[in-house]
Amino acid sequence: MTIDFNCPHCEKSLKTSEDKAGRQAKCPGCGEVIAIPGTREPETDLAPLAEAVDNELSTQPPKIPTSPGDTAPCPACGEVIKAAAIRCRFCGEVFQSQEPSRGRPSGFREMRPFPPGEVISEAWRIFTDRMGLLIGAYLALSIISMIAIFAGWMPFAIAGALFDQDKTTEGAAAACVGVVTLLLAMGFMFYLQSGYMIMQLKAAREQPAEFGDLFAGGRFFLRFFLTSLLFGLMVNLGVLACIIPGVLLGIMFWPYAHVLVDQDRPTFECLSKAKELTDGNWGSIFIVLIFGFACLMAGYFACGIGLIFTFPFTQVLYAVAYDRMTCQTPLSELNTGEASRAT
Repeated sequence: MTIDFNCPHCEKSLKTSEDKAGRQAKCPGCGEVIAIPGTREPETDLAPLAEAVDNELSTQPPKIPTSPGDTAPCPACGEVIKAAAIRCRFCGEVFQSQEPSRGRPSGFREMRPFPPGEVISEAWRIFTDRMGLLIGAYLALSIISMIAIFAGWMPFAIAGALFDQDKTTEGAAAACVGVVTLLLAMGFMFYLQSGYMIMQLKAAREQPAEFGDLFAGGRFFLRFFLTSLLFGLMVNLGVLACIIPGVLLGIMFWPYAHVLVDQDRPTFECLSKAKELTDGNWGSIFIVLIFGFACLMAGYFACGIGLIFTFPFTQVLYAVAYDRMTCQTPLSELNTGEASRAT
């Protein structure tokens, strides 16, 4: 028999054999003297608990309070950090993995559908914590994108002026140049958008994010363009078919871009994985998307200046929602488990 318990000072999860019940020892996490739960009379033994326990760490990650805005000491180094942080910004200790395939405890289950209210409040907390970086990156993205669009369309304006002057050959040449520059401008914009999404995901997971992430999407931009083209085609065809199918397709495949930059999947796998993540989450996704759209409209009607704040906030909101969905066990696995238990 074993005794599972948590250190009352740092909440480190510990495990030891039953015969050590009642003894006192030092916690390997914080160094405080604690009593091992049990019925025996306490015995003084100030040797490190690492020598007194059979398994210093249980399979569960350190428990950290998760109320928005709370702080707590890091279980590894003791520095004060955000309670909901998944990585200590001082020592780098990771408290829980973001992907099930990279060490998430097998018993971890995120409720389905995810709670949209918690996602909204978490996104707001993250946005206020990193407002300077997120707004600065959005302004840089907007300015560079406008320059790229202007450069892409300029040859067409020149071509139009040449056609008006009956300079057909020169106008046709300018139009050809315009096609090339417009494609280059679109590719550059998708390159920046990929990097911006990488930054948003890092912020949503409270990982170190920096301005340079804006230029880290080089290997994604072509797939980003192709997947966005397929997504837009499906949604537009659905809208033409009485609107509702377009809405349903939009919800079904909504996080395709997050899947791309997060999991580096091929084009069609991004769409299939997106559908897997949204299964069972449609209601919550709809609420989050409507809330994000309302924020964007509020920013737009505030003379457009409000978009400086509302656009980066909505991007963090969507990244947090995506991250919640990656924490969920796929419905296919849950259904398989339920079927096996039934038999």
